[in-house]
Amino acid sequence: MNTAQVKKRVKTFRQEFKLKELSCLTLESVFEQQGFTIIYFNPVLNNPDVETVINSFGLQDMIRHSSGFQYLDQSHRLMFINENLTESERLIVLAHEEGHYYCGHSTHADIVGRSVSEEFEANEFAHYLLNKSSTEKIIETAMIHKKQLAIFFLIILVAAGAGTIVRKYKDQKLYEGEFYVTMHGEKYHRKDCVTIEGHEVRRLTQEDVKSGRYKPCSVCRPGQ
Repeated sequence: MNTAQVKKRVKTFRQEFKLKELSCLTLESVFEQQGFTIIYFNPVLNNPDVETVINSFGLQDMIRHSSGFQYLDQSHRLMFINENLTESERLIVLAHEEGHYYCGHSTHADIVGRSVSEEFEANEFAHYLLNKSSTEKIIETAMIHKKQLAIFFLIILVAAGAGTIVRKYKDQKLYEGEFYVTMHGEKYHRKDCVTIEGHEVRRLTQEDVKSGRYKPCSVCRPGQ
């Protein structure tokens, strides 16, 4: 199984069990749904019930040298976890062991994970399960904060609309009515004035009015 296939398994696993947050409890719950009994052991001394299970299946050597492992046969699905692990160590072991199971390593051996290639696949599975890609993190963050993001974008849209209105208002205030002047004339006219037909014109501005340069046309009588 190559890396792309392992990543696909991780994605399918997350979707199947609807995992949003990963913790020891959530992964233990997944194992229980998969039919496993989780047994916490001590490498040195165990209570009589755990010791009986270990001896029944001949797992003494695994107990002494392993942080966690699976034992499966036709009647049993057992997940052994070292009770001395920290919370973060336990999470890594659970993710690793889930990699073994979900990648199909439990179909040919009672004790899962003795193959080098299987160990590599389980390590990759645990890595991609516990470390989301940048894209996944962005999407997850967006989903968590989608309400805040919606409000943020609404504010931007409102601000952009307000800016357009302000600019339009300012543009309107630059002009003085619907009056026009020619490039070299000294009078301002109505748009349909016959005296400016065929001439290049522009609208009369407030600045033009303040300058006192332009007088109303006596033909079209603008402003009357």
